[in-house]
Amino acid sequence: MKKVLFTLLVLGLFTMSSYAQADGDGWGSDSGDGWGDDSGDGWGSDDNSGSDYDYDQGSGASYTDDSTTNDDAWGSDDDSWGSSDDDNSYGYGGDDRVRAARPQVTSKPYERFTGMPYDSTSQLVAYMEIVEVIVPDRFLDLGGEDYAVYDSLYARALTWMQKEFGKKEAKQMIEAAGADPNGKEGSTINAFVTMPLLVQVNKYQTKEAGQLQFDMELRFKDERYRYKFENFMHIHPNPSGDKKDEKTYMEYYLNAKKNVRKNDVILIACNNQMNKLIEGLKATCAAVPYIDDDDW
Repeated sequence: MKKVLFTLLVLGLFTMSSYAQADGDGWGSDSGDGWGDDSGDGWGSDDNSGSDYDYDQGSGASYTDDSTTNDDAWGSDDDSWGSSDDDNSYGYGGDDRVRAARPQVTSKPYERFTGMPYDSTSQLVAYMEIVEVIVPDRFLDLGGEDYAVYDSLYARALTWMQKEFGKKEAKQMIEAAGADPNGKEGSTINAFVTMPLLVQVNKYQTKEAGQLQFDMELRFKDERYRYKFENFMHIHPNPSGDKKDEKTYMEYYLNAKKNVRKNDVILIACNNQMNKLIEGLKATCAAVPYIDDDDW
């Protein structure tokens, strides 16, 4: 009995195997539904029909198409981000979209102070001017005295010195200059001026930086006078520690090639103070005297 069942089982299996080889739906079948078949519907199919999902380069649905007729492809030469044809593209490699370079920062060269008056003939720093003083006709018509004569101008300039430097100091400055070599004491004021040199630290602060010394000459004639300031020296402490102060001519500061910024500080301070002195002298000599109505 067992042999009969075994024989029937073997025959059944043989029959099923033969049927599967004849049918196209078997696992080993070469039909279109097999996993390893070569048909158009298989995953490993070589068929290039329109319904496949093959992403090989050259496929109809590929995103790496090199076709020149597709304007919307990412690799297109017309509207792509890296395009060199379209001026409005966002390509960073475009010829017309060059990023501007950062401007080069350069320090401006220092410009030396050139406002110091310099006499090329004597090669000295010199402030000199002839100033006219004209009395208004109306002042004379009202009974005023002519204050433009030389002795009146002399007296006014002397008053200016006493107010600017002090009476005692002004007398000492005149004595230090000595007698007028031309013998014109009545119409000339010579003085050897010594005054503090004030350096402007900022808009509201100044500091003393030694002393300023110079020769002053004031000559007077009717209706005009001439001032002359020259031989400027800067008196400052000796950097070596010597008790004796050091003297430096302004011409040295003007022409020195070293420490030009520090030199200019001294030159500017000297120039500012001299301009103030000159303004005060002019204002004093040109001032119209007050006429007292009771003085008649």
